[in-house]
Amino acid sequence: MKRFFCMLLMLFLPVCTAHAEELHLAIASDLHYLSPELIDDEAALMRIIRAADGKLTHYTPQIVQAFRDELLQSRPDAVVLSGDLTLNGSNESHRDMMALLQPLQQAGIPVLVIPGNHDSTGTAFRFTHAGALEHDGMEDDEFITAYADFGYNSALSRDSVSFSYTYALRPDVWLLLLDVNANHTYGVIRDETLVWLEQQLQAAQEAGALVISITHQNLLVHHPLFVFGYQINNAGKLLELYKQYGVRLNLSGHMHLQHIAEKDGITDIATSALPVWPNQYGWVTITDREIRYDARRTDVAGWAEAQGITDDDLLDFDHYSLTFFDATTRDKLARQLNALDISEEEKQLMLDYAVELNHNIFAGVRPQEEDNAPLALWQQYAPRAFFSYYMKTVTDNPPADMTRCVLPRLP
Repeated sequence: MKRFFCMLLMLFLPVCTAHAEELHLAIASDLHYLSPELIDDEAALMRIIRAADGKLTHYTPQIVQAFRDELLQSRPDAVVLSGDLTLNGSNESHRDMMALLQPLQQAGIPVLVIPGNHDSTGTAFRFTHAGALEHDGMEDDEFITAYADFGYNSALSRDSVSFSYTYALRPDVWLLLLDVNANHTYGVIRDETLVWLEQQLQAAQEAGALVISITHQNLLVHHPLFVFGYQINNAGKLLELYKQYGVRLNLSGHMHLQHIAEKDGITDIATSALPVWPNQYGWVTITDREIRYDARRTDVAGWAEAQGITDDDLLDFDHYSLTFFDATTRDKLARQLNALDISEEEKQLMLDYAVELNHNIFAGVRPQEEDNAPLALWQQYAPRAFFSYYMKTVTDNPPADMTRCVLPRLP
């Protein structure tokens, strides 16, 4: 039966005459789009997001448009959005998001989605002078109906108990989009989904197809502080299947920072959040010999200039985005340091060090070599602080360049 399925697949899928030709896949994660209709009081929104991780929520409509128009020019073979499409799952935000993505579909560039933990909770928020007020959000059954044309209707197979599906970029390259958030799972793969998953891996093996897996939460642990709530809860079962069937690459997000982890021959690349400095997405190139991943920065400033936009923040977006991100880090840490009996000079040294280190970590680049005296001050004055341990872990194991990766493609 499986062999018959594979033969049908080879007959009816669009066949590329030369499989040696490159395939290109764009992947973005954690867009956290917020519809302008839900912002009654921008000051209320800004108070909330300035206390978060530097998401430029107030500019998500422009960031997504710049990202879309960039892809209309580069024309990947498909675009994958690996969850948290919206800030909090409002119907208005999902409606706007689908409208913004339609030009890609109309240009013949498939857009494939899976939900993140923010996308179909049933409760969203409107931002008013009274703060964030509850607002109706999208439910699971509404999500799968609304996004039917974004991967689901063209899937090779769909799981019956989750929003997981397989999609063929080409007869010899399959994408496995694995949902672990719908139906109130929030980070757990159901046993029924694992059964469906193994069937898909067996079918791909018989078809001689390369499989690339996509999840929202991480398949591997990327940092010792980002485990519970970040890694898929029963990832071990998934890893065993991937090792058995030769799946070597998973693309994820969720952490909002750019990072690459490897274990037992399996690589998990977490693409940073599109609205967070440095506003990156991933570009995957698949050849007959290798799979390459490169992080690309969205050129919001170039897009704004081409659109004739006069907003200075958008026209100098790289600077604005970095400044906004650094300010959120500085403000949070300054509140902690103000409670300590330290000099102003020491406090500034500690803050400057932490701010620069943090934006390098989020960008996925190696922190600049410098005097580690400020880190010693963190260890001396705030050894139990989350950020102190976070920095110490990174500096003890300085990362390589996390913005690119090359994997040899096995036959």
